[in-house]
Amino acid sequence: MYRILLAIDGSDHSKKVVDEALPIAEALKAEVTIITVTWGNIVSPGVSIHFTDEEWNRILKNIQGEAEAIVEKAAETFREKGLQVNTSVIFGQKTPSDAICEMVNKKDFNLVVLGSHGLRGIKEAFLGSVSNKVAHCAECNVLIVK
Repeated sequence: MYRILLAIDGSDHSKKVVDEALPIAEALKAEVTIITVTWGNIVSPGVSIHFTDEEWNRILKNIQGEAEAIVEKAAETFREKGLQVNTSVIFGQKTPSDAICEMVNKKDFNLVVLGSHGLRGIKEAFLGSVSNKVAHCAECNVLIVK
């Protein structure tokens, strides 16, 4: 079975990624895995903010809930077409590019689809740092959606 990994981040550009991957997945009757990476570093080391354990747990729970909503919304588009979809939220201390590369190379994917830029934006003709790193580390084909 053909297996596609979609890496999205909830940005407006992520919708383009889903729209581009859908006809490919549908034509190949592919199994689709949709992931988002929530990086654990949400505060700059130079900023001193103190949270109680309860406040910190609430923040993390909100971040996790938002990330799950991102992948589930995208997954519904593929499920409506009768495709098999898996979702995953990767939450931790790895950068998005490192987490995606690790997943891509651990599993047997045929194609990775991700955006040329995401939540941080893009400067004109340059690839985003995440898409650039994934393009170089992946052991399968990579489709970068502009």
